[in-house]
Amino acid sequence: MGKKQETLELVGIEKELGEDALDKLSQMPLADFLHISLKKLEKGGAAECEMELDPSRHGNPNGTVQGGSLSTLADITTSFAVVALGAETCTVSGKLDMLRGKTPEGVLTCRAEVFKAGGSLVWTDLWIRDERGSLIAKGEYLNFRLAVPTPE
Repeated sequence: MGKKQETLELVGIEKELGEDALDKLSQMPLADFLHISLKKLEKGGAAECEMELDPSRHGNPNGTVQGGSLSTLADITTSFAVVALGAETCTVSGKLDMLRGKTPEGVLTCRAEVFKAGGSLVWTDLWIRDERGSLIAKGEYLNFRLAVPTPE
């Protein structure tokens, strides 16, 4: 695919889980197209991803980042926060509030943190900030924990 992942910071996470997360990300063509990279996984359910902005991929006619790009960044980051719990996952629903426009240049960072993990459902909060730390969007996502097949 495109850009190679540079580094992944693991906080209380086993190296194998981090390698598995990077492998999953490499299988997401949309993440590659949007220049999304996984930067951090934290034990207990937190993740950070970055999106390197490019006007030809992320811009809209208003001169700001297209909301679908932000939603994809949020979806991927919240999913990796659930992966940091040691679970496979799929998104059930998500809500993202756009707080300010951003020109499609520079880098956006999304941080997602699990705030409640039930048996099957996991709720996360997320924040998207620009390179100066300004809050661009915030939201919450709900994920479903998938059953992980056990080796026979």
